[in-house]
Amino acid sequence: MRCMNCGFLSWRFYPPDEGKPSRIAECTPYWRDRIQNERNLGPPVDPETGEESALCCIRRQWMLFPHMRSSDLGYIGFDELLEPRKCPYYIRYQPAFGPEEHKELKREDETRRSMFKAAIIGAIIGASAAIVVQLLYLLFASSP
Repeated sequence: MRCMNCGFLSWRFYPPDEGKPSRIAECTPYWRDRIQNERNLGPPVDPETGEESALCCIRRQWMLFPHMRSSDLGYIGFDELLEPRKCPYYIRYQPAFGPEEHKELKREDETRRSMFKAAIIGAIIGASAAIVVQLLYLLFASSP
């Protein structure tokens, strides 16, 4: 897993002279390729609004890494995007899905997994109960 391949990697755009981001945008395949191939690449600036940008993890998982704990915004350098990581929220990037859509995909995946686990546990409990009932029946049916 690498942050570069994660669906939660995104750009936060900041209006000039303001500390809060105005919007979050998908880090498209074009930018992912440029970041991977051009080491001295600067972040994009919106030509219409003059907004500067910074890469971020919308799940703020970069905060889990020791070198990022001092930053409350959770930004990371381009080189660090390529390092292998173990992230519990990683979801493979799918082009044309924005960060929020990737969040929804992750939520749906977690729901599906929970339902599958519940179905398996229910089947195990049902089978166990059937075996216990059969054993009790055999035990009491064979006694005089």
